Amino acid sequence: MKVKEKKWIRFRIYVVTTFFLLGFGTILARAYQLQVIERDYLRGIAENGIIGTIKLPPERGTIYDREGNELALSVHVGSVFAHPKQIKEKNKTARQLSRILGEKKNKILKLLRRDRSFVWIKRRISPTLTQQVSGLKIDGIGVTTETRRYYPGREIAAHLIGFSGADNQGLEGLEKRYDDSLKGPEHRLIRMRDALGRSFSINRTDPSGRGMHHLVLTIDKEIQYKAQQALKIAVKKTRAKGGHCIVVNPETGEILAMAVVPEFNPNAFSKYRPDQWRNRIVTDCFEPGSTIKALLLAASLEESVVTPDSQFHCEEGEYKVGGRVVHDTHKYGKLSASDIIVYSSNIG
Repeated sequence: MKVKEKKWIRFRIYVVTTFFLLGFGTILARAYQLQVIERDYLRGIAENGIIGTIKLPPERGTIYDREGNELALSVHVGSVFAHPKQIKEKNKTARQLSRILGEKKNKILKLLRRDRSFVWIKRRISPTLTQQVSGLKIDGIGVTTETRRYYPGREIAAHLIGFSGADNQGLEGLEKRYDDSLKGPEHRLIRMRDALGRSFSINRTDPSGRGMHHLVLTIDKEIQYKAQQALKIAVKKTRAKGGHCIVVNPETGEILAMAVVPEFNPNAFSKYRPDQWRNRIVTDCFEPGSTIKALLLAASLEESVVTPDSQFHCEEGEYKVGGRVVHDTHKYGKLSASDIIVYSSNIG
């Protein structure tokens, strides 16, 4: 009996030991799976539950004229946000913010009553308003820094420069054409949330991505201003619907001014019709008319094809080309290259 009892005891010890070893091994295997194999996946789930990100529009590079004058730049402004779940006295808070921000109380109250952990109240406000909101020191109300596009020259070169929208994305003109180059690195707000979804911390991340670039134009701000003023006077005097003007350096071909009338202010572009934004000089087709004659003669002189005294027969006012007849307003016989410009001969 004793031998059998010992065997039975030994058997039970083996069974219990095996059970514990299997259990311990299972725990180790599961721990390895969670901490090594599925670490990144589980960390992502956890971060999604407690971390939220808000993308902020990137800062944009500055646009300069040839002399270094700023034509478009980014200025730092404040933006007001709220954590609705943290605000206890929503009516009082809405009333206080309404007085400062100039928004309707009901509009702000509606935002504060939303079932969200983060909402924007008003973006891109003045430094004075930013200080006033910060001075309220209301739990659940905060202010962060963003950038807004500003055009110090207002209408100066507006059609050429264009403008960017609320998210600092180029929408017209050079702002749109060079959007990828002007855009700077992204900024994000990282907000921590508790188990109930309430935000308890807001941090601004370091910028990520490539740096922004600046843009230097051949435009001269002073010449641009004078060209626009002269064009406005001419349009008003002739009672025209609009006008276009380009000032070019004849030695280099650089464009010193590009004016379009009617004008618009890119700081308040939404107050104008879309057709008023368009730079008709580069977007619309038009016939140059007799102005092209001077350019053709200049090219011919430069290539030594003709001289100012070269003679051409103007066919007495009618010349057939490809089945069509070209006319002059007056009948001319022989004219020199210079006289062709003087009398604006189409045939010559």
